[in-house]
Amino acid sequence: MENWVCMKSTLRVVRKFFRFSRQIISAVLDYRRSVWKAGLHEDYRAKAEWLQRWSRRVLDALDVEWSCEGAPPERGMLASTHVSYLDILVIAAQLKAVFVAKSQVRRWPLVGWVTSLAGTLYVSRENRGDVKRVAEAFGPVIEQGVVAVVFPEGTSTDSHEVRPFYSSLFEPAVAGAFPITAAWVGYKVPEPYRIESHVCFWGDMGFAPHLIRLMCTPSVKAKLVFGQTIELPKERKEVAKALWEDVMGIARKEGYLTDH
Repeated sequence: MENWVCMKSTLRVVRKFFRFSRQIISAVLDYRRSVWKAGLHEDYRAKAEWLQRWSRRVLDALDVEWSCEGAPPERGMLASTHVSYLDILVIAAQLKAVFVAKSQVRRWPLVGWVTSLAGTLYVSRENRGDVKRVAEAFGPVIEQGVVAVVFPEGTSTDSHEVRPFYSSLFEPAVAGAFPITAAWVGYKVPEPYRIESHVCFWGDMGFAPHLIRLMCTPSVKAKLVFGQTIELPKERKEVAKALWEDVMGIARKEGYLTDH
């Protein structure tokens, strides 16, 4: 019986790996045709439409079922909680978006390559000048009708906490009077699998072993909840606190926080 369970798990990983690989290859070929050859490699909206199209297909290949609650923003900035690289696919499946990610993501196998194609803005949070550079790039993104997505916790977690939001990336929304919407992302997996190890990508986890664990999981249910929107942000620290409190409330309601 134990050998049969192990065999089923191995077959599941192999099946998902080939489905996933096929979608990634198809996505790159589609990018070459619909974005690069069309001369749209500087067009954030074209890249966002490409990412949305293929995020949905990759989620399907990984047996990730996603749902959305609340009103998604049509412009401005989205400030989301962060527990996994899957967050990018789940958010992109719902929104035409460009992401802001820490500079280390660019060096991740496969993920860094795909996020670069999608127009991701990489930032080194240790370098104040780099934050300013990325902030200045927000204007053209938002003017093209694309939502700029930030993960203001600064790192991913095991989904049972929401770290305080750093306020620095909210500065361009304050300066440009762009609306900012809060969002929370959560996941569920069947027993005996655990979201902390099979979905959440945090701490010192390696990408390849984690991807295998994710593919080993029979199914994943992802939920994206949009919270409040601050239409006219005026002070970035107040904005960070208000949005953090909002997603904390969502996380508690969904039953993910361990604090009381």
